[in-house]
Amino acid sequence: MVATAPTKSVPTFAGARGALAPDLAHFRRRYPETVASLGALPRREEWLRRIWELETDWRADWETRGGAYAEEEAVVFGPPPAGREAEAEFDAVYAGGAAALLHAAALACAHGKRVLVVGGARAEGEAGGVWNLSEDELKELEGASVFTREEVEGAVLNRYRGGFVKFHDAASRVKAGPLWVTGALDVAVDGERLTALAAGRLARLASKGSAVETGLRFVRAYVEPARVTIETEGAGGARRFFAARLFVDASGADSPVSRQLNGGRGAAARVRPSVGTVARGFVRGEGSDEADFRAGEILVSTEDASAHRQLLWEGFAGAPARGDYATRLFFHDTTDSPADKSLLALFERYFATLPTYKRRSAGWRVERPVFGYAHAPREGWRTRRRVACDRVLLLGDSGLGAGAFAPGARGACAGVGELRRLARGTDAALSSGALDAGSLSAVGGGGTARVAAALGLAEFMRPAAKGAPHAVNETLNALAAALGGLEEGERREVFRGRMTTGALRRLLARTARLYPRIFERVREHFGARGTLCWLAGVAEAVWSERGRGRDKG
Repeated sequence: MVATAPTKSVPTFAGARGALAPDLAHFRRRYPETVASLGALPRREEWLRRIWELETDWRADWETRGGAYAEEEAVVFGPPPAGREAEAEFDAVYAGGAAALLHAAALACAHGKRVLVVGGARAEGEAGGVWNLSEDELKELEGASVFTREEVEGAVLNRYRGGFVKFHDAASRVKAGPLWVTGALDVAVDGERLTALAAGRLARLASKGSAVETGLRFVRAYVEPARVTIETEGAGGARRFFAARLFVDASGADSPVSRQLNGGRGAAARVRPSVGTVARGFVRGEGSDEADFRAGEILVSTEDASAHRQLLWEGFAGAPARGDYATRLFFHDTTDSPADKSLLALFERYFATLPTYKRRSAGWRVERPVFGYAHAPREGWRTRRRVACDRVLLLGDSGLGAGAFAPGARGACAGVGELRRLARGTDAALSSGALDAGSLSAVGGGGTARVAAALGLAEFMRPAAKGAPHAVNETLNALAAALGGLEEGERREVFRGRMTTGALRRLLARTARLYPRIFERVREHFGARGTLCWLAGVAEAVWSERGRGRDKG
């Protein structure tokens, strides 16, 4: 629960359910390491309130007093309220942040569709403006007709020789050295620059009927047989309405639309609280406690699980000349677990333990904090996730939430590899008028993401209720050792949130030989019935991929 604190009436970024933000004295008293470490920021108090606000909103969404959640009706099958006429019409209206901008720009620039983007995502503090991509994904950006090759290359901040994972193994029966992978997360890209370019492209298409309205918040969609009307809220609560043939929600797996389509809170059963900084002044070098500007640290643990969570680190360098280096501390969890999911408390732990992960020089300073809650669904047998209804399509973390839990995936960058495919599919649906739930599901569905979800990797990154403190690291070390025996290309797909069923079978077989206790771990996490469902989900993914292969043949 958020502690009662002295407050004063100060403007906040989005309101935090109307509550008054605590004053600086409260933050300093409860989170002294955080306040001190952010001391060099010119807008320190605003950043603290922004973190507090996101945490408060999340708690209001996910914690209850009487056991019932207040669900929003985000999709209404019927006309909008009487007297509310649409002020403009589009082919598609998008709600969301960077992911919505990229997809909308690809649809408008490559296919000539009229699009509107309204700001629908919560504060995107987690990415820190830097995306970690592959060379293949850079080519995808170039081929989407939104950016030129020069613009994409101009947004590149750094290129690495590769990235690795390394898990704590002091108490682990399985020891594994760093597992390296290349071609997955080798390029650091200025995502804010690309997002601004995409918004600029849409602004220049205003004469052709496209627009960006970042000051509006999506409220609900009214679905009728011939169109969908989008209700938005602007400054001061003013409501504005827009009509379209299609509404695309790219606001996250915990968006009201995603929840409604997938039966409420179960739509986003997993959560990943994440905090960190982009900072300068780390000691540079190739040692484990130094900042290597030529390597990415995808997943690293430095201790065993405690307090119902397994803490994990990641570290990625920005431009070497600037010296920016991003570090994050996070953990995978379920929304209903007893683990403390407070961002401010996690920041306090981050700053207290950061020196054990990366050494800081005397000139170390924070350039900006990064933070957020990423959500993903609990995929499994007979729980196929809905990604569409008539005239409504979920994209990005909303539709393929498991992709958000792939190592290194962050927000918009998680879907870059499928940008052209999704834009082509959406254009085809609009051009043919195939805007029913089934046709749109084919646009938003993903085959390799389904296989990756079947593995349930994120599930093994959190401690089981009765598991030993070292069990998570031991399991991850076994998986890392097994992954080391796969071909480089197969490892690459795992770290891009994708996997073929052939690679999945080989991974499971190698893991079982190296670590027979893996089945015990599966039972700890899923239970007896859940284990059967997990195995059935794996079998279903294998059968589904074989079916797609036969169809292509």
